[in-house]
Amino acid sequence: MERQVCLKRKREPYPTPESSKRVKETELNGVPESEHRSGSRPPLLSLRFDRLQEPVTLKDLTELLQFAALGNTGGLKQPSWCRLHHQKKVSGVSVILLEGLSQAHFYRHYLHFKHLRTKYTSRHSYTPSPGNVISGIFSSEVVNNSPADALGDQESAQPEGGLQWHPVIRKFGLETRGLTGYLLTQEEMIKKHFPVRGMPDSEGFVCTDSDDCVTDSSPLYGLDCEMCLTERGNELTRISLVDSRGSCVLDELVKPPNRILNYLTQFSGITRAILQPITTTLREVQSKLKKVLPRDAVLVGHSLENDLSALNLIHPHVIDTSLLYRREFGQRFKLKVLAETVLKKQIQTEERKGHDPTEDAQAALELAQYFIHTGPRQVVELYCEELWGGSPTMYQPPVNRATSTHKHNNNSSLRFAEALKSSGQSAVFIGKRADNTLDLSNQQWHSSDREVLSSFKRGLESHSFSVVQLSSFSDHLKAMISTDQHYHTMSQRLREMCVVFAGPLPSDYTERDVRRLFSSCGNVRAVRLLNATQRVHAEVEFELLEGAVLAVEMLNGTLLHSGHIVKVQRPVKESTLDLDVFLSSLQDDPLNANVIYAAGLKANAKTAQFAAKVNGTGLNANAAAEVNGSGLNANIAALPAKANHSGLLEKVNGTFLNAKAKLAEANEPGLHAKAKFAKLAELSAEVNGTLLKAKTMLAEIAAEANVVARLHAKTAGLCEEDLREAFGQYGTVQGVILPAKHSGKQKRRRHAFLKFDSPDTVDAVLSSPVELWDRKVSTCRALTPPHLCSWVTMMTTGSDRETLDESSQETGREEQEVACVMRKLDRRVGKLFRSLPDNTLSIVLLPGHSSHGDGLCFLEVKQGSAALRDHAHNLMLPA
Repeated sequence: MERQVCLKRKREPYPTPESSKRVKETELNGVPESEHRSGSRPPLLSLRFDRLQEPVTLKDLTELLQFAALGNTGGLKQPSWCRLHHQKKVSGVSVILLEGLSQAHFYRHYLHFKHLRTKYTSRHSYTPSPGNVISGIFSSEVVNNSPADALGDQESAQPEGGLQWHPVIRKFGLETRGLTGYLLTQEEMIKKHFPVRGMPDSEGFVCTDSDDCVTDSSPLYGLDCEMCLTERGNELTRISLVDSRGSCVLDELVKPPNRILNYLTQFSGITRAILQPITTTLREVQSKLKKVLPRDAVLVGHSLENDLSALNLIHPHVIDTSLLYRREFGQRFKLKVLAETVLKKQIQTEERKGHDPTEDAQAALELAQYFIHTGPRQVVELYCEELWGGSPTMYQPPVNRATSTHKHNNNSSLRFAEALKSSGQSAVFIGKRADNTLDLSNQQWHSSDREVLSSFKRGLESHSFSVVQLSSFSDHLKAMISTDQHYHTMSQRLREMCVVFAGPLPSDYTERDVRRLFSSCGNVRAVRLLNATQRVHAEVEFELLEGAVLAVEMLNGTLLHSGHIVKVQRPVKESTLDLDVFLSSLQDDPLNANVIYAAGLKANAKTAQFAAKVNGTGLNANAAAEVNGSGLNANIAALPAKANHSGLLEKVNGTFLNAKAKLAEANEPGLHAKAKFAKLAELSAEVNGTLLKAKTMLAEIAAEANVVARLHAKTAGLCEEDLREAFGQYGTVQGVILPAKHSGKQKRRRHAFLKFDSPDTVDAVLSSPVELWDRKVSTCRALTPPHLCSWVTMMTTGSDRETLDESSQETGREEQEVACVMRKLDRRVGKLFRSLPDNTLSIVLLPGHSSHGDGLCFLEVKQGSAALRDHAHNLMLPA
């Protein structure tokens, strides 16, 4: 006999306010009070189980990094989204940035990331940041909340916004100056990735014959290049140079020395036919360029660092229009936008196939000449609304007032990099040359991940805060024929894991029928009927892996009313050959420990227990009024009346009083029998009429209440309290994760994840048939980590339904290469983690991309023993 969970069983007494407060604090911090008092505990991270589905932002990360590095200095508080316990014992902070990777990359190549899976017990989705992550960390605002500083800052409140705080004015000031006032300094060129003599990534580059200094009367030359993609990355295919009058002085096609993978025709306009007869080499173009340029020439371009890198050319005097018309947070305007807005010219039009480098070089030159002649103030005043999207008065002073023109003796905020320095801590960035706010003396640039790893190990004890960038996968992406195809392929592979095929089905079966059949296993994202075969089959796509697993386990062999026996099976493809291994590894994932998935949680209106609100008055939906022809139930007086029937109870009570008086009158001594009978008949008719009206009105109220009950059960679905009560008999339920209400197409919440206190409790749940609201609940071990809401929507690709060419050798070869890169990255992360001192907060960030899905963030405080690591894991996911 199956066990049935009854929701009517007696509940535990409600806790007192004092005990509720204690429980809340324990749940929030995840650490017993005794451990707070213990001085021997290492630093630990904790987070509520039901908070894991909320993605982490760069702001969230900087909150944690600042508190971990600075503690309570200056009044810093605990992060709002997690708790770092025993912060004073944190020995250091390490951030590892895996450039180019996203959450989808991790789960597509999940089996290759052995170190990331096992060494980091906390994992969270990360919302991609529009700006540079490294700059975002070091330039984040550290707010001093200490009372003394707050009082000292009252008189030096933040000045009002205005023109002087516009990014262009902050850089160049209000005065008009000559062209030398807009040249990039060597430090700026290094930060912006320009080729610079003596830099590691500029070895073998050719230097122009330039004077050490130029003047305001030096000639300007506009430069633009077009590139194609070869086996070695982007290489030059065309160069255009115009003089200060806009006349073209050099326009050459160039033959790359390496095999071309993609001509990038949509940007360059170059095709195989155009380039086939060309024999001009890069070295020849370099020689011609050196001859054309005078010694005091100033090169002008838009994002000029890309052109000079393609030319393998070093020139010390440059003006970059993308940095003249500058924006906040390192963002840049497109040349096309600036030309249309400032010059009123149309360039890079859709009618033309590819860009014209001569036209682009002329546009950049004219933009620079206009800016120099007009001056920054007038440029901002004229184009602030069109380009920057607002009035100049909307701009506020920079956060770091210590470095602005308005200085204070008592500053309430400063940048994180400066706060580290002022607290006596040393910070370092190790990776490829990057544009960030950290001093150049604190940056170590290398051209390969191997060099980065070696450099980090050598200087490990010299820095308490480090940011390490591993760029091998990002470099690999740049060399791919099509990154869009790469992301689309990965999206398809993830989708295939959540798909099952079902059939044969009745010929009259609709998509709605299929959804109804499979909804007991989980949220169905899409259904596609396949009529190409002799019999009808269906492709069913679930939001979560668990849905597909339960469908195969529970519905395979189902006998339909039509007599069809349905076979449910997974697609057999190259990408699903290792699916069993993948699912087994997901079950063993530390994040899924003691977590089950429950589906088919649909409320039943007939047995839903609740108090319905009827016109502002509570009415029990299951109340039954017993009304008969001879009397009214004594409990009718306890039934609250409906608002528009408020006279019912009063009328009934009045009838009873009147009947009592008439009965006494009829029973008076000496009254004739016929008169007595008439009075009793009149009394009976009056009472029966009133009771009949009461019965009708009560029936109306009960019917309306039942309608409300069904509506409530249909829309409200389940709640956490129901699940805790239903599953609590097997053991302690530490946490519940429900899908968000009305998320996507799912109107009702029909699945949930429940975390229990032990593996034995999980076994007990899985081995016992569970019913909720007279419905059988489907359960299995969790496969989806708590931070994921869906496997299929992990990436934002435009065409999920497009099929891939499975026989494509190019796609197969690329996937093998990507897998190899992933394994190497994971090994290097493992080596970095092992080299960290104990009690170091380690964060690994896969930054993701706004157009290709979320990133992923791993967190762990390295502990010195396995016992401490297990203890830390237990605290990572409290209720």
